[in-house]
Amino acid sequence: MNDFDDLIRTSLREHTPATAPDDTLADQVAATGRRIRRTRMAGVAALALVVVVGIAWGWAALPLFTQQGVAAMPTMSQPTPSHPASSPDPSVRDVSATGSPEGINYTGALDNYFASPSGNFHCFISTAGAGCAGEKWDKGVKPSKKICQGVGSVIGPELRGGTAAAWVCDTDPHSQPFLSGAGGDGVTWWDPTFGESIPAPSDPSTKLAVLPYGKTLVAGDFSCSMAKDGVTCSNALSGHGFHVSRSKVDLER
Repeated sequence: MNDFDDLIRTSLREHTPATAPDDTLADQVAATGRRIRRTRMAGVAALALVVVVGIAWGWAALPLFTQQGVAAMPTMSQPTPSHPASSPDPSVRDVSATGSPEGINYTGALDNYFASPSGNFHCFISTAGAGCAGEKWDKGVKPSKKICQGVGSVIGPELRGGTAAAWVCDTDPHSQPFLSGAGGDGVTWWDPTFGESIPAPSDPSTKLAVLPYGKTLVAGDFSCSMAKDGVTCSNALSGHGFHVSRSKVDLER
C-alpha cells in the first residue's frame, strides 16, 4: 500500500454507511488505483519519447536548414564604377623606363631610337633629352661645319635638359633605330601595333624602327611627335623644343 491507496480507503470509510467492511471492495479499489497510476506513467513515458525523438530530429535537420539558409542568402557583389577608367591615348607611348643606356655624359638615361617614315631622320628620345640627325638636307638648311670647331660635323638639332635646342656636332651618329643588330634595347618601344618598319636607305637589308605619322613618344618631360611636315621634340617643363624637316629647322619650337 502507498499514500494513494490509504487516501482512497479513508475516503470510503468516511462516506460509507456503518456496515461490515468489505475487503473485496477495498482490493478492487486498490487495483483500480494501480491501473490509473500505470496509465499515467505510460502516458508520461510516451510524451517523453515524443519529446526526445523531436529534439533528435531537429538537431539532425539543423545543418540542412542552415545550409539551405546560407545558400538562399544573396551574395554581395562589388559596386560597379559609374565611370570606367579612361583608356590611354593609343597614339602616345611612354618610353621613360625603356631604352639603351646613354653614353658617359648622360649616365642613367635610356635612349629610345626611331626613324621618320621617309628614313631620312634618325632620332632619339630619353628622360634627359631628344635629338634628330638627318642624312640629307636641302641646300642652306644645315649650318657650316665651322661651328663644330674641328670636332666632328653637324648632325642635327638636339634638346638637352632645360636648355634651348641647338645644332650639335659629333663624329658618330647618336641614333641607331635598327630593328636588329645595333638598335638593341633602343628599339624595345617598337611593335607592329604602334610602329612601322621600312628598309634603311643606306642598307635595304636592314629594317628601321619607324615612328608613324600622328604618333608620339614620351620620356619624362620630353616628347617627340611625327607629322608629315617633320619631327617636333619639346620639353614640357622648360617649354623649349625644335622642329626639323629636310627643308627647314626651327630651334625655337
